[in-house]
Amino acid sequence: MVTQLSQGPLLVKAHTTHAGQQVVEVILNAPEALNALNGDMVDLLLVHVPVWEADENVIAIIMRGAGAKAFCAGGDIRQLYHEMAKGSQDVGEIFFNHEYEMDVMLHKLTTPFLVWGSGYVIGGGMGLLQGAALRLGTHSSRLAMPEVTIGLFPDVGASYFLRQVPDNLGLFMGLTGAMLNGTDARQLGLLDGLLHEGHFEHIMMSLADMPKQSSADTLSQLTLLVAELEAKASHEAPVSNLNPHRQSIMAALGQEDLAAIVASLVSLKGQDKWLDKALQTMVNGSPTSLHLFYYAFSQNFTNVVDALRHEYIVGVNAARLGEFQEGVRALLIDKDRNPSWRYDTVENTPKAWLDQFFVTENVAEAHF
Repeated sequence: MVTQLSQGPLLVKAHTTHAGQQVVEVILNAPEALNALNGDMVDLLLVHVPVWEADENVIAIIMRGAGAKAFCAGGDIRQLYHEMAKGSQDVGEIFFNHEYEMDVMLHKLTTPFLVWGSGYVIGGGMGLLQGAALRLGTHSSRLAMPEVTIGLFPDVGASYFLRQVPDNLGLFMGLTGAMLNGTDARQLGLLDGLLHEGHFEHIMMSLADMPKQSSADTLSQLTLLVAELEAKASHEAPVSNLNPHRQSIMAALGQEDLAAIVASLVSLKGQDKWLDKALQTMVNGSPTSLHLFYYAFSQNFTNVVDALRHEYIVGVNAARLGEFQEGVRALLIDKDRNPSWRYDTVENTPKAWLDQFFVTENVAEAHF
């Protein structure tokens, strides 16, 4: 029997199908914080999801965010900041082990797992979305990985899933924090369907009508349903922001090293507001972060677990070396939006500094 949760940071509703089975609806419940992923949410998911996975009576898990603005606009890292500011050496180990264990769990589910990625899907929210068997967006979806703005790097498996984006455009996403609308996210393979907001209820009713069958058959039927709904809604999909710039961005990404790529991208400024905002995010972001993501992207990880293990080491060290702390301070704590980065350009960021992010000595073993 599914334990329902009617209050708290994670709401859980069990819907009984006509065949007597159950669909678990999970709601991230922090709408005032755009459903930012916090430690309590992660704790509850780590406790309950394995129970649902083991329950043969549960035919699907569908996750969404409370309110109309966001599925999940990143991780709640304010508490992490305060621990970093105290000089805690193990805070990164605790934080990244916790979140990444959840991400791995979601990627390994055999029960059909759907994420309703309406509104903002940012950072840690992308980790949830990309762990789903069906990644569903709507015409309000806005997807981004803007960690360079806080002195971190695109993580939660982004070293893997952004590498799967065609034409190296995942590198563009990670360097610039570019916010993709639903059309662009769908074209780049970060969504499996682009639907109307109202299609959520249609999917829930269809799940209720599912017969007793294998998980594979249920997922197959859901995939066909999503394709049908998407076709009906396609004429109202937002216009691509990326397509007018795609060839010039690809040319810039083809440069021989990070410094040349950044310079080539910056030369594209002035074409429209969407591109200018992305490029300004890169220019204002941490040069260290740009290097860390560029390196991770170049590793071409073949699975998300390998990517997360790499990200874990770098993340733990990032929590100790100050750049991450300074980025969070400037954006979320003091909100002056004026971070004092260790180095001001990618060209003058020394290898000896970057090497410190890959040190494994004194880093506890990953738990996932």
